[in-house]
Amino acid sequence: MSPRDQLVRLVREPAPDGAAPRVRPDPTGSAVGRGAWLHPDTSCLDLALRRGGFARSFRGAVDTGLLARDLENPDFTRTWNR
Repeated sequence: MSPRDQLVRLVREPAPDGAAPRVRPDPTGSAVGRGAWLHPDTSCLDLALRRGGFARSFRGAVDTGLLARDLENPDFTRTWNR
């Protein structure tokens, strides 16, 4: 548990063609829909991926394939520690 200003919010984004929904960062922390909060470091991301935390948080299968890349993107407005 940490204060919100120390976490990154992730949201589920619908995917076309019936594929699993994609998880993407929510830099504003206010996007509509179910969200999950994550500590801003790669070890927390790795742990969530290994333990299936995203499927549990979003109540179903989700695509996290591009999540690490999205979080490292310089356009992402919150700090993400590598």
